[in-house]
Amino acid sequence: MKKILIIDFCNYTDYQIGGHLTFAKNLLTAFGNQLALIGITTDKNDTVGKWTVKNINGINYDFFALARYSISRTKYIIPDRIMCFLLLRVYRSKILEKSFNNVFVQRPEILPAIKNFEYKNICYRFPGVENPLKGSKYWYGEYFVNLFERLLFSSFKNVNTVLVSADEKAIQDLIARSEGKILLQSIFKFPTRIDTDIFRPMNKIESREKLSIPVNSVIISTVGRLTWLKGWKFIIDAFKFFKSNAPDSILFFIGEGEDYEKINEYIGMNGMAKSVFLAGKKSPAEISLYLNSSDLFIMGSYLEGWSTSLVEAVACGIPCCVTDFGAATEIIHEGVNGFVEKERNLEYFVTLMHKASKLEIKDINVSRYSISNLKDDILSRWEIN
Repeated sequence: MKKILIIDFCNYTDYQIGGHLTFAKNLLTAFGNQLALIGITTDKNDTVGKWTVKNINGINYDFFALARYSISRTKYIIPDRIMCFLLLRVYRSKILEKSFNNVFVQRPEILPAIKNFEYKNICYRFPGVENPLKGSKYWYGEYFVNLFERLLFSSFKNVNTVLVSADEKAIQDLIARSEGKILLQSIFKFPTRIDTDIFRPMNKIESREKLSIPVNSVIISTVGRLTWLKGWKFIIDAFKFFKSNAPDSILFFIGEGEDYEKINEYIGMNGMAKSVFLAGKKSPAEISLYLNSSDLFIMGSYLEGWSTSLVEAVACGIPCCVTDFGAATEIIHEGVNGFVEKERNLEYFVTLMHKASKLEIKDINVSRYSISNLKDDILSRWEIN
């Protein structure tokens, strides 16, 4: 099979953490050395601005590093989206020293940047169809929402396949917003993927012992970027009410982000420093342990696509209680593996938390989310030239 070029703004191993990185890593698992990579590096030994060969998990890839980032920083003066766009333009001639027909992209700022790169067969994945600047961690992002979307939709000329991780209503809204730039026949609903060898049911007591978590406490977890968009205040407020009826409850936030200090301060203000913990960034295997240690998984997001974190929790057999975002109602089956609260009503969300924590989940079928099917599922929708 001819090689596929993946263009992203991650290092394909552990930075920047989030759904984009997870899917990029899944592509590496599925396609292996059939890929070439453009991204960033956090390794001081990597060359920036030219094609090299990089070994990732024992496989050599043609690799082009756009920049070198510090793995300890999550926010820079120049936003990642702008830096990614500019660097692709700056290095255009260097990048085109290698020729590729087939290109895979999943970040909206990349399509306009490569609009004139002469790539003829592009597969674009929408991790979610909401405009990402609506949830920007930069205050001025909201002023560029409309411009950003116009630039994106105008760049779909050479996009032959569009994979959308969203529900049907969101897909129809996307088509309408594009004003004919994205054609219905090019769109395929495409759920997020996870490694079901890692995210699977495991013994709860053994998982807690490995993490030194109290065996007899009620454990609640949430996974994701520490930002207002994920609804961290709603989550803490809900947990506080929940804890009033379950005093031995503990809440773990798993992830990192720009609101770390704000969350820590809010935890202290509410006198919950001994029951709410910011666990930080964890490996997939560690996240699976936290999930399998949990009695309940919760999310309070305002916007999501097809949430990878939620799918991981479902795959581990953990009851879930979430707000109504993206494809939540397609992932959660009411009263079977959890509940979706549609109005962001705090009191009712807490009621559903208690109901969800009592669910006994027996039948777990997440084969549609498994990366074992990822390669075949992509190639059945995208014809490689």
